[in-house]
Amino acid sequence: MRLFASVRPPAAVLDHLDRALDGVGVPRSVLPGRGRETAVRWVPRDDRHLTTAFYADVPEGAVPELLDDLAAVAAGTEPFELRLRGAGSFQGRVLWMGVDGAAEDLVRLAQGCLDASVREVPDDVRPHRPHLSVARARPARGRRGASRAAQASAFDAPARALAVYEGPAWTVDTLELLESLPGEGPHGGPLYRVVATWPLGAPSHGAH
Repeated sequence: MRLFASVRPPAAVLDHLDRALDGVGVPRSVLPGRGRETAVRWVPRDDRHLTTAFYADVPEGAVPELLDDLAAVAAGTEPFELRLRGAGSFQGRVLWMGVDGAAEDLVRLAQGCLDASVREVPDDVRPHRPHLSVARARPARGRRGASRAAQASAFDAPARALAVYEGPAWTVDTLELLESLPGEGPHGGPLYRVVATWPLGAPSHGAH
């Protein structure tokens, strides 16, 4: 099972973000020049989340232990306040929204989730910048020769436009464990299935 832990913004926060994204105007594909087309795929609204730990492929026999560990992490973490603020891109492949507020609490939660991993997580994949992904770019079908510079330009304008974005604050009060099912979601993207949820700061009684 491809599993990851995350927290999700509530509907009001996503509504506010959607209004900002509507004003950015990135098309489904862009032509940055010289015939190199880059396809842009928006992350479905209901799939937007802040990853706290990615566990990759977890044997089913190891899942109960992971559930117990994450329940303890959630119980030991008090709810905290966040807001989405600013934007950027990772080498032109991902357009993301930044996080403001008690970001250090989110980092501590992420560390706890990583420590609950059923296998050692290399240092180079540990999260270093909390973010919410909103779109991904890849060379369009039949255009695998697109340069990295051309791909990066797909998100230059929206990242600049969203750099001043500041969303409403919300209280993070729930931790989730989700399963990623590659290729089973909209437009060939992943489908996310909720495996378990835990309220933050509540006595540990297992997963819901």
